[in-house]
Amino acid sequence: MRSFRLITLLTFCALLLGACSIYRVNVQQGNIITAKELADLHPGMDMLQVRSILGSPLLQDPWHPHQWIYAYSLKPAYGATKVRKVRVFFGKDGKLISIHGDAQSTASPTAGTTS
Repeated sequence: MRSFRLITLLTFCALLLGACSIYRVNVQQGNIITAKELADLHPGMDMLQVRSILGSPLLQDPWHPHQWIYAYSLKPAYGATKVRKVRVFFGKDGKLISIHGDAQSTASPTAGTTS
């Protein structure tokens, strides 16, 4: 009888501990910029047109007002943090000059393309 109680207690404890797994959440922050959105941009566009395609930039440096930074980070529940940055450069007249960085491809949420 004593061994039955011990087995029952151990089984109950094992089931109770098995239910105490930790749930982790993927954490996404910043602007998601796709390769399709970058393909829509071309030199000579003004700041308003770029903002309408990419959205508001995450960072606007006061010392570099003609550079917009779109940053995105993904911290998966289990794994390393992935960070992407896209820098958009404008001339003194407010027209788009160049784009540097990487974007999220439309096919896979974890694949990156360089432009």
